[in-house]
Amino acid sequence: MNINIRYGVWLLPCLFNILPVAAEENHQTISVKNEQLLQRIEALEYQQQQMLKARKPKATTAENTGNPSISVIGTFNGSSLAGSKGVHQQDFLPLSEGEFVLSAAVDVHTRLDVTLTAAGGSMSLEEGFLSVHLPESFRLRAGRKFIPLGRANEIHPHALVYADRPNGLVNLFGSEKFIGDGVFIDAPFYAGDSVHSLMFGFFQNANAVAFDPIGENQFGEMLHWTGIWDINDSTTLELGGTYIHGKNGISGNSSTDISGGYFAVKSSQFDHSGWSIEGEWNRSRVDKGVTAARVVTDGAYLLGEYDFNRNWLMFTRYDTSRMGGGYANESAYSAGFAWKMSEFQSITLQYKQTHNMLPEVAANLGVGVGTNANELLFRWVVAIGPHHPHRY
Repeated sequence: MNINIRYGVWLLPCLFNILPVAAEENHQTISVKNEQLLQRIEALEYQQQQMLKARKPKATTAENTGNPSISVIGTFNGSSLAGSKGVHQQDFLPLSEGEFVLSAAVDVHTRLDVTLTAAGGSMSLEEGFLSVHLPESFRLRAGRKFIPLGRANEIHPHALVYADRPNGLVNLFGSEKFIGDGVFIDAPFYAGDSVHSLMFGFFQNANAVAFDPIGENQFGEMLHWTGIWDINDSTTLELGGTYIHGKNGISGNSSTDISGGYFAVKSSQFDHSGWSIEGEWNRSRVDKGVTAARVVTDGAYLLGEYDFNRNWLMFTRYDTSRMGGGYANESAYSAGFAWKMSEFQSITLQYKQTHNMLPEVAANLGVGVGTNANELLFRWVVAIGPHHPHRY
C-alpha cells in the first residue's frame, strides 16, 4: 500500500508536465484547422467573384420569355333588383366576364402585359402595354391601360372587394372603366421615411361620357401623384391626387377637366387580420361650347373593410354623386362579406340600396332616372394559372 502511494506521488509531477503539453498541442491543432478553413473560405469567395465578373447579362428573367405566364379568370355574377314603380330584374349567375392574362419579360429591360376580356359573346382588349425600365429609376409604360385615377379605376373588377363599381365612377365614366391608349412615365422619389411616385401621361380615349360623346377618340394629358407613409409597424397611410385635361370634341375648343384625390389607411397583422378605410372623390367638368352650360359631375365613395383572417372579411360602402342640370343628389349604401376559399377562388355577397339614380347609373341598371332600387349581388371569382398579386 505504501509502495502504491509512493508511485502516485512520483507520477503527479509527470502529469502536471504532460497536461500543458497536450493542451498546447490541441490548441495548435485547432489553430491549424481554423487557418485551413479560412483559406478555403477565401478561395471560395475569390472563385465567386471571378464567376460574377465573367458572367454576362442575359436577356431572361424568372419567367420564360418563350413561354409567357397565362392565367384565366372567370367572374360569375348573379343579381336581383327591386326598384320603385314595380321594376324587378334578375340574373342567375351567368359567366359575366372571362379574363385572359398573358405576361412575360421581353428582356431585362422590358415587360409585356396583355389582358383580353370576353363578355356578351365578344372579345376585346382590356389592357395591353409595355413596361420599360429606364435609367434613374424612371419607368415607361406604353399601350392601352386603366387610367390611374383614384384607387378603384386602376384595379381589375375581379380584384375589388365588392361586387359592383362605385356609383360615383359610373356617373363620371359610364358602365365601363376609364381606359386610355398612350404613354405614361413615372418615377419614385423619397421624402424622409415616405415614398412617393409622380406620373405624367399623354393618352387617347373613347370614353363617351366624359370625353368622346361624338364617337371620335380624343387626346388628353394627366398628372398623377401618390405617397405612402408608415404610421406604425402594421399601419400605413396612402394619399394621391390626379388632374386630367383634354378636348372632348363637342365643339371646336370645348374641353374636359377631371380632378380628384383619394386616401387609404390600412392595418394588417401577421395572422392576416386587419382593417382598412379608404375613400376617393372625383369631379368632371365637361365644357359643351359657348352656347351650352358646362356640366359638372361629382362622384365619391367611402369604404370600410374588416378582415377576420385570411379567408373571411366584411365591408360597407357609402356612395354619393351630384350632377348639374336640376338632378337630385344620388346616394347609395352597401354592405357585404366575402369568403376567400383560396388564392384562386372567392365568393362575395353584397346588399345595396340606391336613392335618386342619376342618368348613368340608371342606364346601367336599365331603370328610370331618379328612381330608387334595392339590389342583392352575388359574385363568384375563379382563377387558373399564375396571376399578379393584387394591389396593397
